[in-house]
Amino acid sequence: MLLLFAGSFLFSQKQNADKRYQEVAGRYGGNDGICLFEDGKYMLYGYATALFGTYTFEKDYINFYPDKQELFMIFGSQNPTVGNSSRMYFSGFEDGGTLIQFDESQPQPVFNDNANCFGAPYVFETKTKPAQIILSALVNDHWNQSKFTIPKDYNDLAIVYNKPSEYEENFSGMIKSEGKTKVLTISMFDRGFKKSNEDKNDTNWREILEMKAEYDKSKDINKTGVFFNKHYHNFPMADQSAYIFDKKSNQFISKNASDNEAYFRDNQYNDDRYLRQYLKVEGQNNIDKNVNKNNISTKSIFFTTCGEGSEKSYKYNGFIEYEKKDEPRELIQTTAPLLPASK
Repeated sequence: MLLLFAGSFLFSQKQNADKRYQEVAGRYGGNDGICLFEDGKYMLYGYATALFGTYTFEKDYINFYPDKQELFMIFGSQNPTVGNSSRMYFSGFEDGGTLIQFDESQPQPVFNDNANCFGAPYVFETKTKPAQIILSALVNDHWNQSKFTIPKDYNDLAIVYNKPSEYEENFSGMIKSEGKTKVLTISMFDRGFKKSNEDKNDTNWREILEMKAEYDKSKDINKTGVFFNKHYHNFPMADQSAYIFDKKSNQFISKNASDNEAYFRDNQYNDDRYLRQYLKVEGQNNIDKNVNKNNISTKSIFFTTCGEGSEKSYKYNGFIEYEKKDEPRELIQTTAPLLPASK
C-alpha cells in the first residue's frame, strides 16, 4: 500500500510541476470531442458516451490511457424477502456472446441468438442460491472467463458485463495552434477538435467537472458498493441525512417515504424511497479456459425476439399494477434491489 501511495503521490507531484497540464486543460470539440483536465485525466465524450482515462506528455505528443473496466462484475446483497431463493439482475448482456454457469451445471447463454426487442430490467430467479458463478464472453474469437464465489448471505445479485470497446485502446494526440485557436488531433479519429473558449465559470464546463467528480467518486465502488431500488434502477449513495437504515428489511428508507405516493405509483422505476446496498463480490478475472461448444446448453437464461415468437419473449413482472381509484391506495413496501458503464 505504501508503494502504491508513493507512486500515486509522485505521479501527482509530477503533474503539478508540469505546467502543460494547466495550459492544455479544457474542452476540445462540440457535440463530441475530448476534455482534458488539469489533474492529468481526460473524458472522451459523444452521443450517450463518456469514457475516462489519464494522459501524459511525451515530447510534442500526448499519450492517452483509457480506464479499463473489469469484463464482469457482480454485486450482492442480502434480501429478506427472497429467502433461500436467489434473484439476479443482468446488465450489459444484450449484445450476446456470453455464457453463465451456476456451480456444476451446464454453461448456458444469457440471451438467445439474434435477440432483439429488449425490455429491461432483466431479472432471473432461481429456487436455490448458487455458491459459484462462472461468466464467459467470446471476445475476438477467444473465450474470457471470470469466476466468482458468492457469499452465503447474498441472495440478491446484480451481474454486469462490460463489453470491451474500441475506445479502450491506448491512443495518442497532438495539439497545434491554428491562429489563436488550439486544435487537438488524436489518432483515434481522422480529424481535429478545436478548443472551446469557455472558461472555468462556464455552465457547460461546470457540468463537465460535475460529471468527472461523480466518476471519480464512483471509483470507491469497492468500498461503498452500488445502490438499487426494487427495480434495479441505480442511484447515488444514499444520503445519510435523508434516509434511515431499516435493519429488518436491510434497506435504506427515505424519511419522507410517504410523500409523493401517487407520483411513484406511476413512476415505479424511478422510485428512490427504498434503496438497497449491493457490495462488490471479488472474483478471478480473465481466466483462460477452453469452452466445449458441445457442452453449452441450448436454453438461454432470457429469450426475446421481435415479430413471430415475440409472445414468448421475456417480460419483467416486477411492477405493481394499481386499480384506478379516486383515493390513493398505500404502496406496499417491498424490497429495493448498473456497469461501465455502460458504454
